[in-house]
Amino acid sequence: MSKVQSVWSKADKFLTLSRKIIINIATVVVLVVITFSLIGGIGSFFSEEENISTEDKILWFKPVGVVVDSSSSSSASFDALLLGSTDVQQHELEDLIKVLKNAADDESLAAIYINVSELGMYYASAFELANAVKNIKDKGKRVIAYGQNYGNNAYLISSQANEIILNKYGQVSSFGFSRKREYVKDLYENIKLNQHVFIAGEWKTGPENFTRNNMSEEDITQWNEFANPLWKKMTDFMESGRNLDSGTIQNYGDSFWTSALDEPEVAQIALNEGLVDMVFTVEDLRHWFFDEYPNKDNDKNKLPDSISIYDYLSTIESEENDSKNKIAVINIEGAISTGESSYGIAGSDTIVKNIRKAIKDDSVKALVLQVNSPGGGVYPSELITNALNEFKETNRPIVSSMGDIAASGGVWVTTLSDEIWAKEETLTGSIGVYGVLTTIENLYDWAGVQVDGVSSTDAANWDNRFAMPENVTNAIQAGVDDIYDKFVNKVSANRNMRYEEVHAIAKGRIWSGEKALQLGLIDKIGDLDDALESASNMAEIDDYKVVRYFKELDPFEIFINELLDNLDIKFEFGNRSKQIINLLNSEYKFINKDKNVDMVSFCFECEYFSTK
Repeated sequence: MSKVQSVWSKADKFLTLSRKIIINIATVVVLVVITFSLIGGIGSFFSEEENISTEDKILWFKPVGVVVDSSSSSSASFDALLLGSTDVQQHELEDLIKVLKNAADDESLAAIYINVSELGMYYASAFELANAVKNIKDKGKRVIAYGQNYGNNAYLISSQANEIILNKYGQVSSFGFSRKREYVKDLYENIKLNQHVFIAGEWKTGPENFTRNNMSEEDITQWNEFANPLWKKMTDFMESGRNLDSGTIQNYGDSFWTSALDEPEVAQIALNEGLVDMVFTVEDLRHWFFDEYPNKDNDKNKLPDSISIYDYLSTIESEENDSKNKIAVINIEGAISTGESSYGIAGSDTIVKNIRKAIKDDSVKALVLQVNSPGGGVYPSELITNALNEFKETNRPIVSSMGDIAASGGVWVTTLSDEIWAKEETLTGSIGVYGVLTTIENLYDWAGVQVDGVSSTDAANWDNRFAMPENVTNAIQAGVDDIYDKFVNKVSANRNMRYEEVHAIAKGRIWSGEKALQLGLIDKIGDLDDALESASNMAEIDDYKVVRYFKELDPFEIFINELLDNLDIKFEFGNRSKQIINLLNSEYKFINKDKNVDMVSFCFECEYFSTK
């Protein structure tokens, strides 16, 4: 007995000592952070404000991360503080466009350097950035583009520069769109799982990888009808920017692997085809820059004197606006889900709170819904719509502005809008619903597991360890059909169209913004500024200022964020972030969440779904 007590006594002492060490280390870290924070705060109080000069500098336009309509902050934590954050760096499209537009007329700048090979974005945003670069070149200012790998978007933007430089070990990978999915019907049969799929709308092809072994004709048709015109528009713009013959980009992609047999250094293929002007190593680039724009230190081992995007943005004077009239912009960015918003998640709790702030503020004369979402759960989408209805009942206008994507649930939330704007390249539509439910009765039979018991009601008697009864199957399908009917009726009422008219163009099918305008699903082609101007006209106000609302942070999050700001801590760009950028640049997928669901209203591209 004494030996047992001795073992437990030693274990207790070890755990007590370990706990003390961990607590002491955490205390020391917090004290160090607070100390440096106070020192930084005091130092900044007495230091003079830095004067940022742009004279004879190169605007160094190299955003790394992803382009968003509105950035969302994740909750601060000690994990982020101690281990480094893996959050994706977000760059608001409005900021990037503002920088490029101002640079076009800024005579103090020597040139503009563009490197977007590590910037993830969708195609509507890429076209806006490409047009902004073209505007700089058209106004006579030199634009130099550089990159290691030019995907579709990166090359679209860079093709508008005066010169394109490719890394010696890089390549131009602008090969168009490729949509490949993994079809797991046989896999689920082999592992004895039954996937039950319930669909309303034959074009709602999101879950067909559970029910088929290949791509359906519906999926092929709607994908090609969206992607082929977009690819033609992109290649025309690229070839125009480079003064290339029509068809050059298509021929380059078609013959690339054959050409690579003769020329293994694939960067030379792009050079030979006229897609780029120079092929450099990093050292070559630095020496070339020194010859073209020697730095003030006259050091050939240093890059030219430059100014970063956000330093330059801070030099652009914002227009003072003391108008008492406000237009509230409410962002729906990411997959629509319950809870708070974060990167990639449009949380209904956050969005509803923001809408209610606008409702309570009598100086808000109109609301603009800025949507960049592939859809999501029906329940959170309806929570947002209910809050918008409260605003609408105050007799103030609502205008929607669709960004890169506003599909399925992203359409649902716009159905109370007085007017809907979209961009030509916006992916929209996908008015449909589907649900997925897995049962494991075959797996249990194979493993020799029997399930038995009693239940209070017949409804509680079935679970997914049994085969799905016909009445359950019919009930779930009826629920999916009912949601689809509600969806179509919402769109019908908003668009002043008959149910049959909407149903004919709904059924889960996707459309470009340009096609959606022809079909009557949107009102006009334009961007956020156009939507704001329209909202002001509806509200009958001549002047206004734009207000945005942000997620409220709890005291701990505020404390950590203040510490990070004062310490000027910058975390490295993690592997997760790079994977997301590669995904956006190489694939045309919108959501990749490893979750199962019961019922969703997502666009067809969203192969993993959020919970209902």
